[in-house]
Amino acid sequence: MLLAIVLLGLFTLFSRQVKRGSFTSIDFDTTVRVQGAVAKLDIARFEGFLEDIGVFASPTVSIAGTGVLTLWAAKKRRLAALLIPVAFVLMTIAEIYGKSVVHHPAPPFFLLKNPTTIFPTYHVWEEFSYPSGHAARATFLAIVFWFLAMKQFNNITISRKLWIGLALGVYVGIISLSRIYLGHHWLTDIIGGLVLGSGFALLTTEKTSDGS
Repeated sequence: MLLAIVLLGLFTLFSRQVKRGSFTSIDFDTTVRVQGAVAKLDIARFEGFLEDIGVFASPTVSIAGTGVLTLWAAKKRRLAALLIPVAFVLMTIAEIYGKSVVHHPAPPFFLLKNPTTIFPTYHVWEEFSYPSGHAARATFLAIVFWFLAMKQFNNITISRKLWIGLALGVYVGIISLSRIYLGHHWLTDIIGGLVLGSGFALLTTEKTSDGS
């Protein structure tokens, strides 16, 4: 609980700095470098994959995932399991609030790898992009899943725990990196989303993962 409060406090402080434009040059340089590095690796042909994988952190899929995790947690602690959807809703409100108040301009249209041509196949350019909802939702789902799995599968081997943790880390990492490479979000958007998702996810773990 304490860590969750600290993270949400850091999110607030970080958001203020983003609103002041403290990281503008870092954001632009990071995007250019990431796009340049991917171009040199000649993996641009995987742009379709990077676009499509974003669906696993989309609002619709995330709502479904939150429902599944809530039902899973309810097997042990029914009332405590309600913290999961409540935290998800609060996180979404915080995301909307961030986009409405921080007013952090999204990456310019020329940085988009797949500009909108056929809705909803391609990305829709938005005026403000902080924080990244994809990064927040992916982190939220990953952390909640991790704590539920570790508590309810208490006989799982250490090696399997590591593999599960690695898979979840790769999931969050690819989602986050793809948002920058595709020109959907800046680095600060991603950091804000990761901190926001982590903070609200940790609010649920103390009670919902308690198998007693």
